[in-house]
Amino acid sequence: MDALPKSFKERRTFGQRVREVEQVRKEYPDKVPVIIERYAHENQLPPLDRSKFLIPEHVHVGELIKILRRRLQLNSSQSIFLIVNGRNLPANASTFAEIYRNEADPDGFLYIVYASHETFGSSTPQEQAMTDYNNRFSN
Repeated sequence: MDALPKSFKERRTFGQRVREVEQVRKEYPDKVPVIIERYAHENQLPPLDRSKFLIPEHVHVGELIKILRRRLQLNSSQSIFLIVNGRNLPANASTFAEIYRNEADPDGFLYIVYASHETFGSSTPQEQAMTDYNNRFSN
């Protein structure tokens, strides 16, 4: 059985993450430092080529979904869903300033996991994905 790839939190210490956010927020105060990773058990969607993003505060979730669809080269029949901090499915109209204010991790990053509809359409729709996320990414 293959081991799951290490998450961003697993690859860097809390202190390293905090310092990185402080530096980024100082240089780009109007952007949100975001980590976007594929759900660990996702098998329908490809992985992104990177996980760190700086998203302007005014950008809406719906705009990010369009960007991710394009980066992942998804066709119109493929679904993508986002989970913020392993517990919330953000509204498409929410801005990243709002989400960051309410959901930023103690290290200063905003963590988002993406997955296909099939992942969330399991016997316990979002609960299993969120439980797995929380077990894997808790400090």
